[in-house]
Amino acid sequence: MDNPVIYQALGALLVLFFLFLTYMFTKTWRWFHVVCTFFVFGASIAFCCYVAMSYKTRAAWLSIERKNRLEMEKAEAEHETLMYGDRSEVVQTKPSIRTQNATFARTVFDRGRVWRECTPQGAPQGDGSVSVSTVPPGTADPATLDNQIEDKMILYAFTEAEAPPEIGLPPGTKIPQYYLGEFSAVAVTSTSVTVRPTLPLDDPQRQRLQAGGQTWTLYETMPIDGHNLFSTDPVATSNLNENADVAPIFGNMDPDFLGKLLPPGVLDSYLRDGKRSVATDPPDKTWVKVQFVVDHTEAVDSDATLGGVEGSQDWFDRGRAEIPLLQRGDVAKFKKGAIGVFPQGGADELISRGVCERIEPIYVRSLNDYEYQFRSTHLQMVQIGQDIEGIERNIAEQTATNARTVTLITYRRDEKAKLEQDLDKFKYEQKEITAYRDKLQVVFNETKAELSRLYRTNFQLSEEIRTISEELTREINRRTAEAVAEVDAARLP
Repeated sequence: MDNPVIYQALGALLVLFFLFLTYMFTKTWRWFHVVCTFFVFGASIAFCCYVAMSYKTRAAWLSIERKNRLEMEKAEAEHETLMYGDRSEVVQTKPSIRTQNATFARTVFDRGRVWRECTPQGAPQGDGSVSVSTVPPGTADPATLDNQIEDKMILYAFTEAEAPPEIGLPPGTKIPQYYLGEFSAVAVTSTSVTVRPTLPLDDPQRQRLQAGGQTWTLYETMPIDGHNLFSTDPVATSNLNENADVAPIFGNMDPDFLGKLLPPGVLDSYLRDGKRSVATDPPDKTWVKVQFVVDHTEAVDSDATLGGVEGSQDWFDRGRAEIPLLQRGDVAKFKKGAIGVFPQGGADELISRGVCERIEPIYVRSLNDYEYQFRSTHLQMVQIGQDIEGIERNIAEQTATNARTVTLITYRRDEKAKLEQDLDKFKYEQKEITAYRDKLQVVFNETKAELSRLYRTNFQLSEEIRTISEELTREINRRTAEAVAEVDAARLP
């Protein structure tokens, strides 16, 4: 009964039956009653149509309401789980937003402030100064923003580019791409800052500044290096009970992703970071995974009294925390059977005291101090530039001589090419002349033969003409003599 054609056929039959009854009623009813009955019937059909449409609309809205209510309940449960985790679990297996916020706060603690999607305003000045707007594109009310940048603040600038899809960031997210240099803030407003290079810019940096068309990222502190930062899951905890080649202590590294960022000579150290070391690894990059055979306590906080993020470096070689936020507030306790990873010197000391036993050596790459390395690299580039200038002065004459030699060689090559072209043309002309000469020789021979034939023919004709002429002469002479004789005879009496 879901076929609408059946209902349409029944409706058509009902209308025809009503029209038949109305026609029959006209025999006994008055016209007014017949007209009223016809309009009532039409109104009832329209009413049924509107009732069906209303019922269908109500059913659709009830379905939408039920679906939205279920989705809302699901979204609320998902929001609860995302915000606070699974409350039925004593130990959370999935990170929540609150735990992630805490992890993020610890991660960015020593990274300083960052201003992203800053837009350069115009070309750089002669001294490299650039005015940069710190208002991200699309901000509704820039007047309410305050970048909180102070005068003479040191800022580290990077150009931005859209993050590759394999990183897993939301589409359109921009990340630092190219280091522009170290700058000092010379003029600051709430929405902009004018920065000037603290070190002379090299040619690639100067070209990037002049090119424009890219947004910048400004760092208050140069980004730091870290072992877990390049792993596929930086917040994951490694299973120290597994072999380091199976479960690296700093997490698994993605060779495809790192291969796009690092040169081949450096890539291997990042891929091996946290894995089992080899005999050729230097001692300063070899740590040791150990297992405690007895309960042990170790002091991990220094005795320095400092504030903020300032460090005294007095306890640097001992690995003790000086910054209050990083201090444990108590000694570190290790139970028997616990596994830890220590530098080779500290591990050897613990092993010699009978506290631990060696499990396996671990390769740990040296972290980079990017601020120092960029400065050192710049000074090296300056020195190399000076050396290059000296070498260029020493080879200037040789270069000029080479240039003249190259010019002469080019001239002689062109001359040789032209002569070869002339030779080719000469050979071609010689070939054509020879062919033409052969043709003329054939024509000459044919003409000579024809002339010889004509000569012989003409000579024969000449002989015949001469013979005919002689015969005619004799005949003329004979006839002349006869005619003279006749005349003389006639004169005689």
